[in-house]
Amino acid sequence: MAAVAAALTAEEAGREELRGTARGGLVNLVGAAVSGLGGLAVTWLAAVALSPAEAGAFFAATSVFLLAGAIARLGTPTGLVYWVARLHQNGRDGAVGSVLKLGLWPAAIVSMATAFGMLLAAPMFQSPDLVRLIAVFLPASVAMEALLAATRGYRLMGPSVLIDKFGRTVAQLAGLGAIALAGTASPFTITFAWVLPYLPAALAAAWYLARRHRRSRPDQGFPDRVSARAFWGFTAPRAAAGVAQLGLQRLDIIMVAALAGLGPAAVYTVATRFVIVGQMASGAVGQSVQPRAAAAMAAGRPASARSLYQESTAWIVALTWPVYLGVGLLADWYLRLFGGEYVSGDARLVVWILLPAMMVSSACGVVDSMLAMAGKTSWQLIDVSISLVVNVGLNLVLIPSMGVVGAAIAWSAAVLVNNLIPLAQLWRTFGLHPFGALTRRALFAAGLGFGVLPLAVAPLGPLWTAAALAAAGFSWAVALLRYRHRI
Repeated sequence: MAAVAAALTAEEAGREELRGTARGGLVNLVGAAVSGLGGLAVTWLAAVALSPAEAGAFFAATSVFLLAGAIARLGTPTGLVYWVARLHQNGRDGAVGSVLKLGLWPAAIVSMATAFGMLLAAPMFQSPDLVRLIAVFLPASVAMEALLAATRGYRLMGPSVLIDKFGRTVAQLAGLGAIALAGTASPFTITFAWVLPYLPAALAAAWYLARRHRRSRPDQGFPDRVSARAFWGFTAPRAAAGVAQLGLQRLDIIMVAALAGLGPAAVYTVATRFVIVGQMASGAVGQSVQPRAAAAMAAGRPASARSLYQESTAWIVALTWPVYLGVGLLADWYLRLFGGEYVSGDARLVVWILLPAMMVSSACGVVDSMLAMAGKTSWQLIDVSISLVVNVGLNLVLIPSMGVVGAAIAWSAAVLVNNLIPLAQLWRTFGLHPFGALTRRALFAAGLGFGVLPLAVAPLGPLWTAAALAAAGFSWAVALLRYRHRI
């Protein structure tokens, strides 16, 4: 009887984890929808308000900003989520203060040093004024990411959604829209409108975390703390992995700008922006899964971690495959949204080359987060480093001869390596894989409804393809609503 009761308790704990993940994931997904569409809107505004060369300068500058931020963060967002979640799970809220000091102060110091280095190195870039501008706001970006990560360790998804995904995104769109309507668009003004919202977002994140942390101050008579060795033993590999991970997403834009020119960089950015939808969906679900997966691993509940992984992967597939397949089948319509100059054979090939890799990435789910929350950040570092080497190596070889198409091939190869290797590690070591019953159904239904059926009517013309996709989208929405309690 005791064993049965324990099993029921474990099963109920797993269900509660899924319910909590669903609630947090839903909040994040709403925010991701705003942020993802906002990212597409920013790309669209820059593409229509600037010439391709000017837009390429903006896209390259923002990529440098994000990559520099990943370096300066030192991996602290993942470290803070991991440690705050574990301490909170084990009733050691008093030790959270030591973790915050260990993570926030070094990131603040390194971000300011990185910003100063960018100011000195600005003349080496194609657009030195833009580099100087983004350097000023780099510390605010690093602070916002780290502070919001700490709140997620408490399983609070609201601050990240309200401050970052809603607040920052809407402020960026408002600024860019106002500049475009006023007719004062230039690479500098567009970049300024994009980077400025990071400052109030960082201040808001600091206020919220300070208010939450006051509730868990340690007892001064019995101090509890996490050692620097323990914190950085987990976080240091993640620091390098985070840089490499963002390098996979942004370094290709910088390399296209350097090796092929700013105009091709704009074309490549526009052709690849649909990937934002998948990245935002995976990121939203991953942010909700991370603290719960860390807590499940800490509590010795592998079944709960497996359920979290499989159910969350089904959500990601359900959200991303329809978008990916729709963009692939209507590639010309998608590209024409940004202007006729972006509709070309090379841009179309970029879309089609990236699609299979991104669909595989979605089917692997939050494999990166699961490996990190299992404590294997050193494995994660090795995996993403291999992927980055593949990406950079293929870019150096292919971009000079193939342009943006070569960059797409390099990115696709790196994405496959970055997902399939950690998936094999998780499956072999922990018995964790994303292919549960709900995931298999989502893969089959999405592939049939948004792939096979629209392709069957494609010979009749693009209008028939669009009609088939619209019908599939309506049926998909009805099915998701009908089975909302199950998923």
